[in-house]
Amino acid sequence: MPRTRYCLVTCSVAVLIAGATTALAQSEPQAKDRPLRVMSYNIKHGQTNDPCVTPPREPGQPPPTDCGLDLQASIDVIRSFDPDIVGMQEIDRFWARSAYLDEPAVLSEALGLPHVCYAPNLDHPADTHSPVPHQYGTVILSRFPILECRNTLLRRVATEEQRGLTLAVINVRGVPLQFYNTHLHTTQAARLLQTEDIAGVLDAAPAGPKILMGDFNARSTFTTTAPEMEPIHARLLDTWRLAALPDAENPEGFTSSARLVGLPTGRIDYVFASEKVAAKGTFVPITTETRWAADHYPVVADLALSGSDVGVGKPTAPGQQP
Repeated sequence: MPRTRYCLVTCSVAVLIAGATTALAQSEPQAKDRPLRVMSYNIKHGQTNDPCVTPPREPGQPPPTDCGLDLQASIDVIRSFDPDIVGMQEIDRFWARSAYLDEPAVLSEALGLPHVCYAPNLDHPADTHSPVPHQYGTVILSRFPILECRNTLLRRVATEEQRGLTLAVINVRGVPLQFYNTHLHTTQAARLLQTEDIAGVLDAAPAGPKILMGDFNARSTFTTTAPEMEPIHARLLDTWRLAALPDAENPEGFTSSARLVGLPTGRIDYVFASEKVAAKGTFVPITTETRWAADHYPVVADLALSGSDVGVGKPTAPGQQP
């Protein structure tokens, strides 16, 4: 069983960079393109579409576990598509509703994706959600080494739930990939602020290939773009528009809501890529398993990183000249 390298956003970036620089330096400067399969998936902390009803909380007791909790269902879906990197949203650590699981660690071990970048947008002490400290946010799991893990908190309106933008810099066979994962708010007013913040992060980022994915809670189609998504479309390419593999049931690649009966009605989950990242095919699988496992369908994209990007934007170890 592969060993999990568990990197919270508070990890020591310098140590990770120093340990990875040698591997990057040994790569061929003119190499073949690197094929890469990625997935975006909002798994709702492992709560399935089981129509059961969770019993009410007993006075003086912690909240009960969600009756439809089955993290294995999400694991089975992800494993069936065998992604190299997966960005997930709505991931718990130590909540009562999800049986106090350390979900990033469980997912990493079960999927054989040992490199973990977890970003808690909510970091709570013991409260009515759990009798122990607990966190909630997004996670990036990777087959390839993560060189850097950080989280940028995005603006919000008043007391709305905190959202963030996770970045994992990943060494994909010598190519330093900037891999972003996010989950934006349900209100358009907040999303307008949050996509501006993401645009600012992208504009300040170093050169090199970039992938941005997540649950944006904004509805765009092949031909129309939600106003709040315009800053993203101005900077990155929508891999569904570039290389959609639609099916007859879901020609628009809708992702929400996943349900046991019926079809989704909107596309709110996306995979974006920078210009030199080739999109080979993007699809939204609607199967018996994906109908059951969560309230979103996953988005799977087959991409290729340019071999000319080997070492581009390569981090420099502390004290070393670039």
